[in-house]
Amino acid sequence: MARVEFRQASRIYDPNRPPAVNRIDLTIDDGEFLVLVGPSGCGKSTTLRMLAGLEPVDEGWIFIDGVDVSEVPARNRDTAMVFQSYALYPNMTARQNMAFALENAKVPAGIIAEKVAAAAKMLELEPLLDTKPGTMSGGQRQRVAMGRAIVRDPKVFCMDEPLSNLDAKLRVSTRSQIAQLQRELGVTTVYVTHDQTEAMTMGDRVCVLKDGVVQQVDTPTTLYEKPINTFVAGFIGSPAVTLMDGITIRDGYATLGGDRASDLGMPRELVGRGGSRVTVGVRPESWEVVGSGAAAPAGSVPARVNLVEHLGSELFLYCDPILTDDSPVTVRGQRVIIREDKRHNFQAEDVLHIKPRVGECTFFDPQSEVNLEYVA
Repeated sequence: MARVEFRQASRIYDPNRPPAVNRIDLTIDDGEFLVLVGPSGCGKSTTLRMLAGLEPVDEGWIFIDGVDVSEVPARNRDTAMVFQSYALYPNMTARQNMAFALENAKVPAGIIAEKVAAAAKMLELEPLLDTKPGTMSGGQRQRVAMGRAIVRDPKVFCMDEPLSNLDAKLRVSTRSQIAQLQRELGVTTVYVTHDQTEAMTMGDRVCVLKDGVVQQVDTPTTLYEKPINTFVAGFIGSPAVTLMDGITIRDGYATLGGDRASDLGMPRELVGRGGSRVTVGVRPESWEVVGSGAAAPAGSVPARVNLVEHLGSELFLYCDPILTDDSPVTVRGQRVIIREDKRHNFQAEDVLHIKPRVGECTFFDPQSEVNLEYVA
């Protein structure tokens, strides 16, 4: 186990373009499971490969257990990589694949056999030890790749989207196995994914990246409930948050256009931090349907249902907000998403009257797009 530190670490492919990874400062505690997440091209895999020694560190430093490994070859860093593509030798059995690195390191055969047997038992691979990858399922191959990493007993696990080639059902079961395995082994783990569900369910903490820059590092709950900016708010959570610009704040009240006003429960200490107008984020579960049809309850906003998604235990309504011409409010993407109980019966083209639940909104500065809770 080990503590990992990135100190102003950068990866620069082209001096004439922004760095792929830009001056990252990040500390991963001993035994922690940290997930790197972000859109394609944000630098998450590059960051992981820098840690593993597969990409150079052009600026800054990376430390493992207090030792600067920025210039240390990958083979000497005591990290184990689990790749998206499994990277198993097709001509070797599962046993041989798992033992290969140890054999190269001249580990005694008896110790190799013990380590492989222990890892196989942990991963439920014992019946497959003498089977070659070509006859295995994707989930079985991924477990062999995990076993190959485990037998090395490394200081750090580096996992680069290891579940992306699996089907949806297998991904769910395998991600729980990986999370449980990491807890049992207690090995510091850095896990890359573009899937926010994996990030939220697996990580002790999650690091959100955008354009090679760290946006926020925190627990999944904090990222969801107190995102540092509109990017994190929009990226974390599925379906996405509704962001409304041009909301006028008067003592915690938001003017929604004309004589429509709705108390969003803005904390008193935030009033004034964003000026006279703010951007407001509302999660799908934080919208309340207060009426339907022609009647418009006070403080509500009319919205027309475009699509109803039935997910068994719940449903999501994708709606177009109906705002008056004089309203200063604009809704990003012109789409409001509402989570409702499965027992409700909504149809496309229904006109609903909705309002945000008091105290469940997030307020952002309209210029910097930073959460006002983080603005001094």
